[in-house]
Order: sequence, then C-alpha cells, then structure tokens
Amino acid sequence: MSVTLTDIAQRAGCSVATVSRALNDTACVNRKTHARILAAAGELGDHQILGHVRSGGARRPGRPRGSLRKSDAADIVLFRREGIEPLIPSHDGLTLAPVTEAFPDHFFAPRYRLITDFYRHIIEGALSVLAADGLKAVQQVRRDLLDETFLHELHVARRRGVLLLGEADASVQTFVARCQRPVVLVDILSAAACPVVTIDNAGGIAAMARHLMDLGHRAIGFAGNAANPGYRERRLQYFGQMLEAGLPVRQEWLYDGPTHVEDVEQGVRRLLTRKTRPTAMMCCSDWAAMGVIRAAQGLGLHVPRDLSVAGFDDVDAAALVTPPLTTVRVPMAQLGCVGVRLLLAHAAGTTDGNSGCETRLRTHLVLRQSTAAPAS
Repeated sequence: MSVTLTDIAQRAGCSVATVSRALNDTACVNRKTHARILAAAGELGDHQILGHVRSGGARRPGRPRGSLRKSDAADIVLFRREGIEPLIPSHDGLTLAPVTEAFPDHFFAPRYRLITDFYRHIIEGALSVLAADGLKAVQQVRRDLLDETFLHELHVARRRGVLLLGEADASVQTFVARCQRPVVLVDILSAAACPVVTIDNAGGIAAMARHLMDLGHRAIGFAGNAANPGYRERRLQYFGQMLEAGLPVRQEWLYDGPTHVEDVEQGVRRLLTRKTRPTAMMCCSDWAAMGVIRAAQGLGLHVPRDLSVAGFDDVDAAALVTPPLTTVRVPMAQLGCVGVRLLLAHAAGTTDGNSGCETRLRTHLVLRQSTAAPAS
C-alpha cells in the first residue's frame, strides 16, 4: 500500500498542509518539524519521498524555488489585506492579542494557528485532492493580486491554475480577467467570470433562526458587516427569517461594522446597555459571536441565561470559548476539495464551458452551551 500525505501527517503529528510544504519545498517549515516529517516518512517506508527530498527535489539549475511543470502542480493563493487578531490558548482560556496592521506573510506560524484555521482547513482539503492525483501545490499569501511580477510568475510557471481564497475585493474580478490560467474562487462571492465554490449562507442562517425561535426567543438581534458579500447574505436572510416569523427587526439591536472581536465587543456593548435589549444575538461569524459574548460578560450578563449567542463557521476556537459556542458548521475541507476538482476539470477542458457556475455546499447547526431558552 502506498504511503499518503495523511499517513505521514498523522505519524509526524502535524497537518497535511505542513507535510506538503516540507516535501514539496514550496514554503518555509520549521527545521525540527521538517526533520520529524522526514523521519515519519522513513518509518512508514516511503524511501522514494526521502530520496527526492534529500536530493533537493531534483530541481533544475536556475529554476525558481517552488516552480513546477504545468502537469505537476496548482497554485493555492490566499488573498488577505485586512489585519488579524492572534488568538492564543492560555491556562485560563483564550487570550486575544491586538490586531496586526496587515495580514502576516508567515501565515502558517503557530501564533496564528487558531485565527487562520478557516483557511488552513480549506487548504488541507485542496491538498488532499491534489495528493491523490499525484499533484503538488505552490502556496502563497498575497496582499496585492494585481502586482505585475506576481501575474507574470503565474503565467510563466505554467501550473494547472489558481485556487483563490480570502477576501472579497474589487481587485478579484480584475485579477480573474488578467490571469492567464484557470481560476476558481473559494468562499469569495464575486462577479468575476469564473467558478465559485461557497456555502449555503441562507440555509445556515435559517437553521440558526429556527433554533432560537424554537427556544422561545422573539427579541433577536444581529451582528455582522454588510460590506462583506457573504456576511451580507447572512444579514439579509436574518431579515427574511424575522419577517417570515412576524417578528420585529429593530435597528437598535443591529451591529454593522468591522468583525474583529474587539470591534464587535465595543459596538455590541452599547447595544446591550439600552433599556430594552434582545434576548438572543445571531452573528455573521464565530469571531463576531466571541465579541458579543465578551461584551455581555463585561456588562455582567450571563450567557446564555441573559443572552443567547450563536455564531457561524464553527472554527476551532468556537468549542474553546466560555461558554462553548452554538454555531453553523461550514464544511471547510470540502470547500477546498470541490474547488480543486473544479480547477483541474477546467484546466483539462472537461467542463461544459460554463465559466460562471456557482457551487453551494450545505451547512449544519452545531448545538453547544451558548444558547438556551430566554429567562422568563
């Protein structure tokens, strides 16, 4: 039986993405981790991989690092310009660090593991499909999709195509138009003429609303950011669910703004200090939900007795907060799997020519301790 990246990852105690980067030499991996991966491959008897890595991957002289033949690889590009808040596990829970000025180049550093896990799981799903097909990945974090050097490198490298994930931005449409390789967008809603793989935002919010209403909540607020197309879909579905149930949508129970935990905490704190406040808050993301919980607890409110809180995505940290977060689970790894399959099909010319198709993946509700019936 052949040895897979998953086998090596399990033996080495790291992610499939880290194994891929170490063996393909497409991104920096800590030396100790790199050595542990090679040892795991050796223990599993994969001497072909060991020989390839120890010989330097048999790269041709003068060939750019990580550059592979078109038949061998695909690009996975994470586009983010917005800063992030490192979330660090500590002995008394999770510690939130200040927002970075820009998304870090060292995306895979342990410091950012919790805050970037949504993207990591998508990438791991994509890598699993590529590995099964005997293909490799070149991974990049980009703040500027329209950089001429970057666009030129994508053209001359002759890889299969680009799997693009990250921020929804006006430059995405321009990038797709200028990129001379097939492009598939993952969880980016855009008017660009290329395939998009995303999730059923409406179904996820509908399930969340039904859960809260079944518990007896009638005064329900929402925290989100309408500037984000995906979050905007979730916000609109919240309006629809409330109106369908005959419940009022009160402007003073809505938070619309940046969804960093600290920003949401400050904005929702003002909302919760009003004389009449909601008994439950639906949130566009788990990070927004964490901000709501922090705001409530800072005001002496008990979650869920005084305020039920529900998130969206089910990131790794959702189960680690206090109380653990009821949320809508997004199939992150499946997003990557489906995205890569579409990309390879377009690269091979085996699709029906519909370059604007949109694939929606189902979500499901995960019940934890942050929601309960409202106090009488």
